[in-house]
Amino acid sequence: MKFLSSIKSGEREKPALIFLLKLLILLCLLKCIFFFYNKGIAGGWDISSWANATKIILWSLLYDTLFLSLINLPFFLLLLLKPFRRNNVLLTLMAAVFALLNSFCILLNIIDIFYYRFHQQRADADLIYVLKNPFKNNDWGSAIIGILVIALLVIITLLIFKSLKKIIINQKEGNYIFLPVLLSGSFCLLFFFTGTKKMLPTYPLTVISSNQLPLTQNSLHTFIYSLYRRNESIIYPHNYMSQAMKESLFSFHKTNGLLPDTTQKNVVLFIMESIPEDFFNSNSRYKVTMPFLDVLVNKSTYYSNAFSYSLNSNKGITAILAGIPTITEIPLYHSNFTSIPVTKIGNRLAKSNYSSAFFIGDHYDDFGFAQCCNWLGIKYYCMEDIPGYKKMEKHAMGIHDEYVLNFMENKIGEMKEPFLAVNYNTSTHYPNELPKDYREKYPEKNFSAQMKTMSYYNECLERFFKTAATQSWYKKTVFIFCADHWMFPDFDNLSLDAVQKFHIPVFIYDPAYEKKTVITNTVSQLDILNTILSFANDKENFISYGKNLAGNNLKQNRIVFCRENNLLYQAIDSSYVLGFNALTGKPEFCYNYKKDSAKKNNLLAYKITPAIDTLLLNMKAFLQTATEHYNNGKR
Repeated sequence: MKFLSSIKSGEREKPALIFLLKLLILLCLLKCIFFFYNKGIAGGWDISSWANATKIILWSLLYDTLFLSLINLPFFLLLLLKPFRRNNVLLTLMAAVFALLNSFCILLNIIDIFYYRFHQQRADADLIYVLKNPFKNNDWGSAIIGILVIALLVIITLLIFKSLKKIIINQKEGNYIFLPVLLSGSFCLLFFFTGTKKMLPTYPLTVISSNQLPLTQNSLHTFIYSLYRRNESIIYPHNYMSQAMKESLFSFHKTNGLLPDTTQKNVVLFIMESIPEDFFNSNSRYKVTMPFLDVLVNKSTYYSNAFSYSLNSNKGITAILAGIPTITEIPLYHSNFTSIPVTKIGNRLAKSNYSSAFFIGDHYDDFGFAQCCNWLGIKYYCMEDIPGYKKMEKHAMGIHDEYVLNFMENKIGEMKEPFLAVNYNTSTHYPNELPKDYREKYPEKNFSAQMKTMSYYNECLERFFKTAATQSWYKKTVFIFCADHWMFPDFDNLSLDAVQKFHIPVFIYDPAYEKKTVITNTVSQLDILNTILSFANDKENFISYGKNLAGNNLKQNRIVFCRENNLLYQAIDSSYVLGFNALTGKPEFCYNYKKDSAKKNNLLAYKITPAIDTLLLNMKAFLQTATEHYNNGKR
C-alpha cells in the first residue's frame, strides 16, 4: 500500500524527479549550444527535413536519459537499503560520489562544445593522449584553463551534491523514492531488452548520417565506450572483395626506384604544426606574407594537391614517419598494434649508416611523441634537452621555435653524415602565442593570429637557413616540408570544407637543384616515408601506404585517402571526393569538387558513374588492406 500511495501522491517523489528533470534539461541545453556553436564547421549538420530532425532529437533524448538513469539508479537503489539510510557518513560519501559522476558527465559535454572543432567527433580515449600537465614549467596559460575547468567541476559537483542531500533528507523523513527507481529501472531494462546493439554510440547511423551523429551522442557515453575499445585487440575486418582484386588495387609492400643521382642525401624534415595549404596559396585570402618561404618555394618542387591523412597530430606523425594509416581510435603507438609490420625509419636508415634525430620544443613525451620516436628508432630531443631552456620564453606548447631550431642546427653539426633530422615546430599550434617582443612586419596582410605565428615561423626558418647555408653538409641535404594536419587559418571565421580541411602544403627544396616545379598530381602525407628512403638510395622492400614523391611514378589521377574520424574516411582524386562510412560499409557523399566547389550536388543521388565506382572500389581495397595488416600482423 505504501508503494501505491507513494506513486499516487507524487509529492514525496518530487525532489528526485525534479533533480533528474533538471539534469536532462541541462544536457539538452548543452546539446543546443553544441548545435549552434559548431553549426558553421559542420555544414549546418545537413538536416534535410523535420523527419530527419525528429530522429536526431529522439536519439539525443534517448542517450541523455539513459546515461542519467545509469548514473543515478544505483544511488536511488542504495537509498532503499536500511544500512545506508541509517548511516550519515555513508550517505554523505554516497552523495559526494554520485555528485562527482553526474558533474563529470556534464563537464565532458561542456568541453565537447569547444573541443569538437579540433577533433571532429565526440570525446573519446584519444582525449587522454592530447591532455598535458597544465602546471608544468610555469605554463600559466594552460594552468589557468586547468584551474577554470577544475573550478567548474567543483561548482557543478557542489550544486548536484546539494540536490542529492535534499533527496537524502526527504528519504530519511520517510518519503520513499519508488517512482524514480521504477522509471529509471524500467527505462534501462526496456532499452537493453530492445537490443543491446543500441548501446553502441554509433547505432543511430541506421537512420541518420555520420555528420549528424555527434548531435545524438552523450560525451560520457562515447568516452566510456572508447576506453573499453582502447584495450580491445580486435579490429573488425572489411571483406569487400577477393584477395586478388584487392592486391590489384592496393598494396602496402613497396620498393623505390633509384633516383638519377644515386648519392645518398642528408634529409631535414620540417613537420609544420597546424599549417593549412591556404597559407601558401596565392589565390587564398589567407595567403601569408612570408618573404623567406615564398622565395624558398620558388626554388622548390611544390605539390599543390597534397593531403593529410587525418585531422590530428598524433595520427599525422605516424602517417609521415611510418607511412601507415592509424585505424585505431587512439594513436597507433599507444595501442596494442605496435607489433604489426612497419618500417621503423630510424632503424631502417641506420642500416644505410644514417644517424637520425627528432627535435621538438614541448615537454618530454607530450602527445606521446617520445614513445613514437623510440618505437621508430629515432633519437628524441625535447625542451628539457636544450641548455638554459628554463630561461627561454615559452608559450602554451613549450618554448618558441627559434630556440629549438638553433639547438637543432647545433646538433646537426655534431651528427654523423648521412643523417635524418626532423623538426616538429610548435609555435604555430593553437592558441598561436607569439614572443612578447616579436612585431609582425605585415599586420594588415597577416591579419589572423594563425597567420601571424606562421609569419614568425618564417623568420625562424630564415635564420636557420642563413646559418645552415654556410655549413659543409648543406649542399648534400634535401629539405622536406610537410604539415601534420590542416587547421583553421582564422579562428574568427570558421568553416570546414570536405576537401580543404585535409589540404596541406608539401614541398621539397634541394640546394643542389634550385628550380621551381609545381606538381599537380594528388599526393599524401603517407608519401613522405617513401621519399626519404628514396633520397637514402634504399633499394630494399619496405612497408608503406604511400608513393615516392621524388620519382616519376605518380599517376595524374591518383587517389589518396583521409580519415575524418573513426567512422568516416575519404577518397580524393584530382576531381572528386568520396565520403565512405566504414561502419555501415556505404558511401555517404561524392562531389565533383572541381566543378562544384560549394559541394551542393551529392552525386550519389544519381546513377553511380565509373568515376564514383573507381573511388569506391579503391577505398574498399584500402580499408580491407589496412584491417588485414593490423589483424594479421598483431602478435
